[in-house]
Amino acid sequence: MIKTSIVILTHNQLEYTLRCLESIRLHTEDYELILVDNGSTDGTAEVLLRSSFKTVLNPVNEGFAKGCNQGLALAEGEYVLFLNNDTVVTPGWLNAMLRLFQDEPLCGMVGPVSNYVSGPQQIEAGYGPGVEGLEAFAASRLPVWRNHCWELPRLVGFCLLLRRSLAQQLGGFDERFGLGNYEDDDLCMRVSREGWRLLVACDSFVHHYGHVTMNALEDFDLPGLLQRNKAIANSKWGDDLVDMLYRRVPTLSCAIGMGESGDPESLERTLDSIIGFADEIMIIHYGGDESWEAARRIGAQRDLKTVRAGRSETAGTITALYEAGRDYVLWLRAGEELGQEQGRRLMAVRRKLGLQAGTPLVALQLPDGSVAMRMALVGARPEWDAEAGGYVLGGLMKARISGGGGGLAPVILSGLPGKEGPK
Repeated sequence: MIKTSIVILTHNQLEYTLRCLESIRLHTEDYELILVDNGSTDGTAEVLLRSSFKTVLNPVNEGFAKGCNQGLALAEGEYVLFLNNDTVVTPGWLNAMLRLFQDEPLCGMVGPVSNYVSGPQQIEAGYGPGVEGLEAFAASRLPVWRNHCWELPRLVGFCLLLRRSLAQQLGGFDERFGLGNYEDDDLCMRVSREGWRLLVACDSFVHHYGHVTMNALEDFDLPGLLQRNKAIANSKWGDDLVDMLYRRVPTLSCAIGMGESGDPESLERTLDSIIGFADEIMIIHYGGDESWEAARRIGAQRDLKTVRAGRSETAGTITALYEAGRDYVLWLRAGEELGQEQGRRLMAVRRKLGLQAGTPLVALQLPDGSVAMRMALVGARPEWDAEAGGYVLGGLMKARISGGGGGLAPVILSGLPGKEGPK
């Protein structure tokens, strides 16, 4: 299978397109090119017809979203990359972005840094005029930025890389946004809502001229288009889309409880499974001296907060609430594990909590098939229901999933069902 399908839209501006294609030829491996022309009148369509690329020739300008979707429909690569034609890529640009999908388990979509782009992806460009000195500048950054990435709430659509399967699952770009603007923000929201991370490859630099096609359109009303598409986005999401993207995601402490019957191997498996899915991890011990020594040793080896509570799971869960340094606490028993897919679902739940502030309890499906409120808002100071095996709001013996102040999270724990220690 081809590694990456590169989809490029064109509408006139042949000189920029040829410069972009030449830079890809020089600096890219294992890819296919898909060119979608939106009604060019400057000879672009004729050049594409003589090329070996997969080509779509639209008689009129169908807009950015529809053109990208036409390219996606022809893509055969494991990954698909949507790239503006007014760009020039540099050595290693694509491999640096692809690497994040291997290194970061929740990587959903990746963009590069650039000289001309909105937001934090824009960096100071030490080259010019034009692209003079571009490759030397890109190479000079590598000793400092190689293998580094940033996580952002939004990526700009001039260069976006994601798995083709995810792009297809999401249905590509929303074609209601017409010529362009807001379709990239909309895609970012849909990717992030599924629990995937939006990352910037700091060691991938792509030169961007910026707005070349848009600025050349006749009778083009950019303020009007922005106003129209903003209204479409806000109507679709029921709120200001950009504000939603930048809304804070609640932080999470994961407390792993180890009782008298817990064994070090089970604790190690649980700890390994939660890495990357929580902002803080701590071990809460509620057993005897022998198991405490094992928990303390593992905590020291991993540089984790390790706390000894009273001799019951109830005491351990309440201790977790007081020791947690984040917004929510997730209680796991040693031996329960969170797989990669479940970690993604957990992140999706956290993003939804950011849009629905104040949800006090979240339910997880346990390894034995039962459901319990294992995730709680620390500030709500819930109690622990030993019979139900989950948190409850004060004064309630059991929290009802529907109408009880909690939400059912589609997160399923694996591993052996944990058991509570002595009461």
